[in-house]
Amino acid sequence: MNFEKINQELRNETLILKPISQDDRTFINSMFSDPEIKKFYIVPNEARQDFRRVVDYWLDDNRNRAGTCWIITKKGRNFFSKDKKCGFVAFEFRGNIKNARISYAILPQFRRKGIATSAVNIIINKLKNNGVESIEADIDRDNLSSEKLVEKLEFIANRKNGLIDPDMMRDGEIRIRTLWKKSLVELNHSKISSVSIDASPQLIVSLINQIVDEINLNGQQPKLMTRYFYLLGRIKFIQKNYDEAQEAFKNCNIIILNEGLPENNETLYWFGRIHYEKGDWSNAKMYYGFALEKAHNSPEEYMLKQEVEKEMTKLEAHFL
Repeated sequence: MNFEKINQELRNETLILKPISQDDRTFINSMFSDPEIKKFYIVPNEARQDFRRVVDYWLDDNRNRAGTCWIITKKGRNFFSKDKKCGFVAFEFRGNIKNARISYAILPQFRRKGIATSAVNIIINKLKNNGVESIEADIDRDNLSSEKLVEKLEFIANRKNGLIDPDMMRDGEIRIRTLWKKSLVELNHSKISSVSIDASPQLIVSLINQIVDEINLNGQQPKLMTRYFYLLGRIKFIQKNYDEAQEAFKNCNIIILNEGLPENNETLYWFGRIHYEKGDWSNAKMYYGFALEKAHNSPEEYMLKQEVEKEMTKLEAHFL
């Protein structure tokens, strides 16, 4: 990775992002006079008495190629309208140079104008084009506007797992933060799309092999791993290895839960099938009931209501 290609002035139609410099100390200090920025943006303890020192940390990251910060400037609309500094956006590598954590702040008078969204998007695209594979953002749960921003940019989070930063435990208040994540790796969606209920073992094994190749190429991306375990469950079911199938579907759902991904309601159907094959009629009925609630009528969807209803009808004979 060529860090200099990241640490440069960036622009779009409305914004200029300039790398932080010593000349920005006064501006940064003025930003932290805003109560919301002071409340939600984490800075080292040593900088709380003089927020100009935050610039030192960013410049150190810059020298060490560990991250950097840009001052966000809104372009003037015409000759009589001057450019105006309105905030900052920063990042630091976390764990390795393939993963970066972003942070940002906007002055009150420039909020709700799409500036933060636009600036963050510029940085995400720049990082992606220079080899970064994942982005994260550590956001206070009370900072609803910031959460809406990352949601708009397709970050996901497991809100059940909160982070408590000891540095935020002050004034008798414990603040809980959520870690939001976004993968920048382009996945082959044909390999993670739905598979028909009557798909052959040969097709499923072929898809598993393709996904393994994709994992070897792009790493253990959560969407790929959930699809891998789902298809593994399908194969184990066909092989009548019901305990292994159940474990594979369970692993699929655990990743979904931990990563905040959309539910895979297809596993409910297969849990029902597994319990049916084991002769556990009560649990089979329960899971079919759950699956029926989530099933669709559209033929473009994998799990049709009629498929679940067919299994329910077959099951009812055991309750007569």
